[in-house]
Amino acid sequence: MSFDTNRTWFYQIVGRNIQLWQYVQTADTDTLAGYRIKLPNSYYGNQLVYPNEDITNGLRIEYTALNEPFVAEALETTTAKISGTTIAFVDGGGGSDTITDSGNGFVTAGFEATDKIRIIGSASNDGDYQLTNAAAGTLTMATALLTAETASESVTIYQIPKEDSSPSETSHINLNRMLSLACVDYIKAMLSDSQGDIQKKEYYMREFWKKVGDNDSNKRKIAMLFPSGHYSVR
Repeated sequence: MSFDTNRTWFYQIVGRNIQLWQYVQTADTDTLAGYRIKLPNSYYGNQLVYPNEDITNGLRIEYTALNEPFVAEALETTTAKISGTTIAFVDGGGGSDTITDSGNGFVTAGFEATDKIRIIGSASNDGDYQLTNAAAGTLTMATALLTAETASESVTIYQIPKEDSSPSETSHINLNRMLSLACVDYIKAMLSDSQGDIQKKEYYMREFWKKVGDNDSNKRKIAMLFPSGHYSVR
């Protein structure tokens, strides 16, 4: 993955699709035999180019899906995850489909019955699934979901929040806890505005932006440098 991805990759949301662009400081380029080449007599400067189809190590895009605004679990509690080459997929025919791990690591990793999971890295079974049962070496789900696949690929399975189609006071916004609290402050600010209490509105808007800033700062590593004092040599 590129260094400083927040500066070298850009995206645009169009409906339910994400258009991805790469920022380069180079001339117009094209791909020939797998290599990106500079076009003759092209302009040299800063520009956006369409990236290669294969992005080494992938590119992570955080946060919510617009079609799942509420979830039954907080993002901080969906921590089950396992990776390895010991994971296989079994098509159960008329019975339940299963995922097996010869290392028996599913329960240790934290998977439980009714969890929603996401699979990446497999040859034919990448996607989201709902578990019906979880044991040390087997994850079980409904039939006709999986394609038979032996253990060979480096597969990663991790828990994701379950969508709540009938939200209640126990539901969670599909955001982390800090941003959820920021949304509460924003709603309070809008209620205060509708009631004509501008002072209270401004208070809650300050709290809203404070939490948004705290959430962003939690993702950044900040180094502080101080000049050392002067010492004389005797």
